[in-house]
Amino acid sequence: MAKRIKLKIQGMECPNCAMLLERIEDKVPGVLLAEASYRKAQMVVEYDEARLTEAQIAAEVERLGYQVISSELD
Repeated sequence: MAKRIKLKIQGMECPNCAMLLERIEDKVPGVLLAEASYRKAQMVVEYDEARLTEAQIAAEVERLGYQVISSELD
C-alpha cells in the first residue's frame, strides 16, 4: 500500500539540492514519487510501505547530506 509523507528538510538551499533529493525516486526501491521544493524546504515522498519505512527514507536523505527536521502525512 502506498503512503505519502511530507518531510521538512534542513540544508536544501538551491534547485540542485532539490534535484539531488528527487533522485531517490530512481535509486531507492519502494519510492514511488519524490518531489522536493528548496523554497519551502520540504519534500513529498510517496512510497510502498510494504517495502520501505519512513526511517529508511530519512536515512537516505541524511546520507545525501541533508537533515529531516520533521515529517507528517500528506
